[in-house]
Amino acid sequence: MDMGLIGLIITLVIVGLGVSYTFLGSSSPLTIENDAPAPAGLGLYESLTTEASDIVSTEEERVEAEIDALEENLKPESPLVQPKEADEVKVVTETDIVDRLMSTGFAVPAKARAIDTIVLHSSYNSLGGDPYAVGKLVEIYESYGVSAHYLIDRGGKIYRLVGDQNIAYHAGASKMPDGRKNVNDFSIGIEIMNKEDTEYTKAQYEAVNDLVASLKEKHGIKYVVGHGDIAPDRKTDPWNFDWKKLKN
Repeated sequence: MDMGLIGLIITLVIVGLGVSYTFLGSSSPLTIENDAPAPAGLGLYESLTTEASDIVSTEEERVEAEIDALEENLKPESPLVQPKEADEVKVVTETDIVDRLMSTGFAVPAKARAIDTIVLHSSYNSLGGDPYAVGKLVEIYESYGVSAHYLIDRGGKIYRLVGDQNIAYHAGASKMPDGRKNVNDFSIGIEIMNKEDTEYTKAQYEAVNDLVASLKEKHGIKYVVGHGDIAPDRKTDPWNFDWKKLKN
């Protein structure tokens, strides 16, 4: 064998052994440096990914802007007004009262009277026909020489029978819990249409509350009592009245 060829083979064997030792025999781990340039296609991938992310972000911003604009258009121009609750008390005005003034059954005082009490009553037409006919009931009052300042019908309509400053004959022989007598002199009487075995209507309770609130504001009312409270020996009205529904 040619000596030059033998020398080349020996050289290759020695180099091979050195390389094997470097990779297999060395105790130091193999490390890869990150300084090498990125593959040719990676830059394009990153560029496309960034562009896609930008497109998504832009679309999200557009949708959010449209939602904001829609919500803005749906906002009312002025704050919503809450509806009046059914049991809310309002002050009765003159336009809420129907005048049905009586010709008898009351007295005109010589001077303005101080009013601090309201007396609630019940009554109905017991002489036949419609028990809740306003005209018939007023006729009965006049025939007996009695009266009240106000009458509330079953629908909650308020009738004025006697002016506030006049003395209506509604309380009769009676006495206040504080011992005062002649209750007619310092009180206002309110008749509520009802029978002994009948409940009051919702409209009547609302009218009572509204009228009482108005009279309190007008006269500085301190006491609201039932006829039966000031004449317990002979009266029991207002019949079936639920005092818990009186808001004042």
